[in-house]
Amino acid sequence: MRILSSITCTVVFLPLLGTTVQANTTKTTQEEHILVRKAQFLAQQQWETKAEHLDTVTAQSEETISDNSWSDSGSDNYQEVQNTLSELQGISQYNFVPNRGSPSLTIANPSGFGSDRGFYTGFSYQADTRFTGDDTVDDATFGLGFAFGNSRKAVGVEIGYTMASFGTSRDFGSGGFNAKVHHQFPGSWGLAAGWNGFLNIGGDNDFQDSLYLTTTKIFATRKSLNAAFSRMAVTLGVGNGQFRTEDAIEDDEEGFNVFGSVAFRIARPLSGVVEWTGQDLAVGTSVSPFRRIPLTFTVGVRDIVGAGDEPRVVLGLGAAF
Repeated sequence: MRILSSITCTVVFLPLLGTTVQANTTKTTQEEHILVRKAQFLAQQQWETKAEHLDTVTAQSEETISDNSWSDSGSDNYQEVQNTLSELQGISQYNFVPNRGSPSLTIANPSGFGSDRGFYTGFSYQADTRFTGDDTVDDATFGLGFAFGNSRKAVGVEIGYTMASFGTSRDFGSGGFNAKVHHQFPGSWGLAAGWNGFLNIGGDNDFQDSLYLTTTKIFATRKSLNAAFSRMAVTLGVGNGQFRTEDAIEDDEEGFNVFGSVAFRIARPLSGVVEWTGQDLAVGTSVSPFRRIPLTFTVGVRDIVGAGDEPRVVLGLGAAF
């Protein structure tokens, strides 16, 4: 039986924004300054076009700071933006630093953090699928979804679909719908519960009917995010379905199993990850190289020990808007 291990690349993009504000003497009224500030801020972030949304962002700014220290939401630049939004006066020139993505916290495991709003998508490829013997059978997966809610005040919700094969290891387009509910606590701590493959299309896939509960805690090992090895993220979870051991899957035994990941922020755009998926050991690295494009690339090696015939290289690409 050929098994394609699906990689769920959940990439969390927080508003990572810095700005340099230059005060300038001008005859423009205070009201005009506020309107200009709102319009330019909304345009730069590609958020909602309604000006009322800025008021919500401003009101939540103090709560947002330091919630997820894997990003730079607690940095001096971010604090400067929040102060500027509160003042909203005497400003005529702006120099925005665009958002950027964050390197991944995990390779295949779900983390305790998630998206609150917007659209996300991901693609993964592996040069060889499991249990193909001497034959090399590559395949890929593709996922997309949307998010809504507020994980800081209540919960964030993600609903997505993962296509499990491009037709080489199983029927083309086979896959399932996934759901995730998550909450962010103070102190860079997230908790999430999910159901992968709650509704499936086509043939069987590895992740169908998989329930999980996972938590992620981010530790600041150095004060500045720009410093080497400034953050460490630890993820621990329990789940059934895809998270069971290989023997349990082969024997069709139900039950729950433990999975976990440890990620190090090697540099600001780069992380290294070691994880146990419940079946196999994986190591990899993740990078968000572009300052103006929110893309995250992940490369890893799975089946180092545990399940599978031999180690397999896996590649992933994720984006969120």
